[in-house]
Amino acid sequence: MIKRLITDWKWIINPPENYGWYHLMWLAIMIAATILSCVFLAKKHNKKTDDKFIFSIGFMLIVIEIYKQIFYTLDAGRYQWYSFPFQFCSVPMFVAFIAPLIKKESIKEAMYKFLATFGLIAGISVMLYPDSTLNTPYITILVHTMLWHSSMVVMGVYLIVARGYGKNIFKDLLPALYIFLIIVAIAVVTNLIAYHTYFNPELGLDPYENSFNLLFLSPYYDSPLPILSDIKELANGQLNFMYIVFLLCYIVAFTLGVLLVLSFVYLIRYLHEVKHVKNRKSFKNI
Repeated sequence: MIKRLITDWKWIINPPENYGWYHLMWLAIMIAATILSCVFLAKKHNKKTDDKFIFSIGFMLIVIEIYKQIFYTLDAGRYQWYSFPFQFCSVPMFVAFIAPLIKKESIKEAMYKFLATFGLIAGISVMLYPDSTLNTPYITILVHTMLWHSSMVVMGVYLIVARGYGKNIFKDLLPALYIFLIIVAIAVVTNLIAYHTYFNPELGLDPYENSFNLLFLSPYYDSPLPILSDIKELANGQLNFMYIVFLLCYIVAFTLGVLLVLSFVYLIRYLHEVKHVKNRKSFKNI
């Protein structure tokens, strides 16, 4: 009865498509929520407002992720380790929930910069091209996907506006990168420990297909990431030199994405400032 109540909410027709009505509806919701949060909260922000706003999103993400984990477990009849919430799009949930509780301002600021950069590009990439994330017949999982990634965009843009990020690209990049590197290190170490203690199929400990692959960085499983997967194949499922190359490429690729986002924000701020200066000069000449 409980399983049917949670898992039997299926899409009546074919699953939604990229830029179909369902995708476009969520893009509109995301844009509207972003504008409203920036206009009514970010522009008049203070540190307490930021903490409450980010914490509320983090709490919401935890609630809907608990539902998703229960859903997958009931649907399969066992816990699905491949869905453990420590992927690139999942980590912002933990950061958003923990960061507002941090007392040391420098650490909190680094975590917020991570959400405004790495978290933002994770959300944008899925919202612009959801593709495989829409390939499910379950209504609640479709809602989870769109709500999750649109919230990451809202949160990222809010922090950029409220905290004034983008004025100094490298000053904003480095703290965010430190958090990202810590997260990558946690994923790599955990993947190695998990594989050799529980998930190694050669030891008969757990089926290969039920893999535990945090951030898709395990040296022992294939990577679904475009281009990076080709580099990963050269490692032949081993912890070797080519795996280190893959890991470095992974870090560089996401860092370049963040640099692109910060450069875009910097350009917008620069153009806005130039326009503001021109308007002041025009006013003085009247």
